[in-house]
Amino acid sequence: MKKLVPILIAVFAFMACEKDPDLSKLDNEYLVFTNYDKQADFASFTTYYLPDSVMVIGDKEKPEYWTGDNAKEIVGAFVTNMSERGYTRVAEKEDADLGLQVSYIASTHYFTTYNNGYNDPYWWWGYPGYWNSYYWGNWGYWYYPYPVTYSYSTGSLLTDMINLKAPEGKEAKLPVIWNSYISGLLTSSNKVNMTYTVRGINQAFAQSPYVKGNAR
Repeated sequence: MKKLVPILIAVFAFMACEKDPDLSKLDNEYLVFTNYDKQADFASFTTYYLPDSVMVIGDKEKPEYWTGDNAKEIVGAFVTNMSERGYTRVAEKEDADLGLQVSYIASTHYFTTYNNGYNDPYWWWGYPGYWNSYYWGNWGYWYYPYPVTYSYSTGSLLTDMINLKAPEGKEAKLPVIWNSYISGLLTSSNKVNMTYTVRGINQAFAQSPYVKGNAR
C-alpha cells in the first residue's frame, strides 16, 4: 500500500479520490511518501550496501556527493533503521543483497537525456537515475513495479532500495523494491532541517512495516 504522511501542517482531503497525489502541489508541506513492490520478499534479504555519501542533485550536469557531518547523520539514520529491521550493512556492494541509494534535491533543474542502446537512465526523465544502474552491477536499466510520480521539490530527500540478488545482464532490469520521498525539509535553521530529515527517515520506515529482514 502506498502511504503519504503529512508530518506537520495539513490533512489532504483530496487524497481520498486520487490514486497518486500530485507532489508538486505539496511543496510547502513536510511529508513522507513511500512505495514498494508487492511481490518482494523482504525477509529473504539479510545484507545491504549503503554509500557513505549522499548524492546531491543540483544545477550541474554531473552528479555531486555530500560527505559532511549532515550526510553522516543522514546515513546514520538509515543504518540505525536497517539494523533495527534485521539487516546487516556490508562494506562492498558485491557482497550485498540490497543496495540503498540516497539523494538530496538541491535544485529542481534536471538534465534529461534519452536512452542509449542499453536503456541506461543516467539522469533519465528527471527521476533519480544518477547512481548509474551499472554502479550496482551488470544491469541494463531500472525497473519500478509500481507507479512513480516524477515531480520533486527543492530540499527533498529521495531513497531507493534495490534488489541486488536479481539476475544480471545488459538487458536485465535492476529492480527497485522500495522507495521513499521526504519533502518540506528546508527552513532557515540547519539544525531544524536535520531534525526534520532524521524524523522523516524514521517515519519512512515506521510506515513500511513490510521492510523487515529474516532476523526480525
